[in-house]
Amino acid sequence: MKPGFAAPRHSDFAVRKPTFGSVARSYVGAAALLFAFAMAGCDSGPAPSLYDPDRASGPDPAITSIEPAGFALAGVDIVTLAGSNFSADAANNLVYFNEVRAEVAEASPTSLKVKAPATPGADIEVRVSVLGAENYSNGIPYRLEAAVESFGEIAGFEEPFSITSDLAGNLYVSMNVNGRSAGVLRMAPDGTRSPFIESNFIWRSMAYGTDDMLYAVRGVRAVFRFMEGGRQQVWVAVPDNAVRLSAMTFDPDNNMWAGGNNENIYRIAPDKSVEAFPFEANVRALRFFDGYLYAAATRDNASGIWRWPVAGGEPGEAERYFDVTGANGAEALALAFATNGDLFVGTNGADPVLLVEPGGEGSVLYPGLLLPAAASFAWGDAPNLYMVQGRTDATTPDLIRINTRREGAR
Repeated sequence: MKPGFAAPRHSDFAVRKPTFGSVARSYVGAAALLFAFAMAGCDSGPAPSLYDPDRASGPDPAITSIEPAGFALAGVDIVTLAGSNFSADAANNLVYFNEVRAEVAEASPTSLKVKAPATPGADIEVRVSVLGAENYSNGIPYRLEAAVESFGEIAGFEEPFSITSDLAGNLYVSMNVNGRSAGVLRMAPDGTRSPFIESNFIWRSMAYGTDDMLYAVRGVRAVFRFMEGGRQQVWVAVPDNAVRLSAMTFDPDNNMWAGGNNENIYRIAPDKSVEAFPFEANVRALRFFDGYLYAAATRDNASGIWRWPVAGGEPGEAERYFDVTGANGAEALALAFATNGDLFVGTNGADPVLLVEPGGEGSVLYPGLLLPAAASFAWGDAPNLYMVQGRTDATTPDLIRINTRREGAR
């Protein structure tokens, strides 16, 4: 070793390992530098504004009137808004009933036709917004009445089977509770309940007689009757033990007409005499209207409405009045007439109620608003028709009140 030189230490030649903090600082610094260069290279000034100072807004829409005046049926009626500054393109008009947007069917600069939303309410504000206009229209107060609503507060453990009504508008309901008969309940027009009779049986069809007695059948050969609070009593029994009665109605002469899955229908006179008339079918409902007896029945795997002209208690030749299976592929279960001759047919179809006009033309009543199955009908105070919503795979039992805008023929 040369004089004047110190011997080197081993540590002077050791490689120093960088710490985590120093590496992180190096990466952050490099990234910041690259970002600065990138931004400097891409910066071409402020982005263009979407605001167009030369664009003029369209005139604000205005509503002057609504038809029908005052109210419409929710989910049913077409409502016409008259006014100004609407768009002729229906898609450019946004019509609101409170917060619910309505479907615009037709549009012109001065008129809009919209389907009333299925949301009933008494204090609804109707407004219009037009694309391109800065402000909503003025608001017009309006009312949407329920076309269809639940009645009687039917609980999940209750199941109505058949219904009828009296001239005071009271409803009589054969009710099951927890799988057992709860007898027949009377429901006032406001829904208030009271027990009418106790019974261990479910009644398939009922009618309130002019003698203030309740008549009913339950799938045996007998017709039963009750007074309020009383026990069931056999009124008449058809002589043939094989007969099963599940449908019945009265005509204006107080003859009862009864049927079921039998070879005949039966007329039971006020003196209790019974006469059979050939009609081999599964009769699900019977109604008498304007000199004719009508039956909802299935024959040869097809369901329809048959009718007979009746004079002096004697039926004429049967004719098929309406093809239910052909109309909606379903089975007819219930019948009700309005005083103008319109016939309501309850079925187990997806849209379960058909409206058949006196000329024989049929259509769905209130598409999309009713659920199957329409198992029984009874008129209340006009314009209300009550319906038993029967149990299906998709629906639970209920009582439904339908605003038909018609007077019922009892």
